[in-house]
Amino acid sequence: MQKLCLAFAAVAACGGLAVGQVVNGGFEDPGTGFRSVAPGQSWGGWTCAGPNDIEFVHATPTGHLPGLEFSAYEGAYWIDLVGVGAPSAIYQDVPTAAGQAYEVSFALAGNVWSGAQIMNMDVVWNGAVAGSFSHNTAGRSGSDMGWTVYSVTVIGTGGSDRLMFRGMSGSAAAGPALDAVTMAPVPTPGVMAVAGIAAAGLLRRRR
Repeated sequence: MQKLCLAFAAVAACGGLAVGQVVNGGFEDPGTGFRSVAPGQSWGGWTCAGPNDIEFVHATPTGHLPGLEFSAYEGAYWIDLVGVGAPSAIYQDVPTAAGQAYEVSFALAGNVWSGAQIMNMDVVWNGAVAGSFSHNTAGRSGSDMGWTVYSVTVIGTGGSDRLMFRGMSGSAAAGPALDAVTMAPVPTPGVMAVAGIAAAGLLRRRR
């Protein structure tokens, strides 16, 4: 069993890996309701990068926003990357291991309460675009946001790397919707091979 734990150490299978983990990826904390976050301000482990504000959206019954209580991909909160103005961005600085590949996964939709729009969002890693994604809100509703899960692969520098989600479109206080952000190390072929050998050994011993 010790060998198996060592083999999977790089992918955090045998304990809490401090590096490469996103804080509050579901935006559930601090759980105090709607919150507009201005450029330069931090809230729930995330910082608004500007140039405008973003909003922590609380999926709770609200009379003028039908279906809002059903709108989150998971939990009761999501991020609107257009607060009350133009598109904006959020970021979090994540400690990483040098040369380690990480998979960043997230759910994308769009605020449906300002009519049909194409919502565009970039995932930015240390200032470089790691992926660009779009979502069409046409035909969607609060109870059917059309959330889609995407992922990108990034490489750690061994320091503090900046993960940013940047809205590229949206208007009328409605923009790209973000939820369920996770980050996990990608096993290298060598790690997987050693892990497979260790697992096979365990199976043989159990027979």
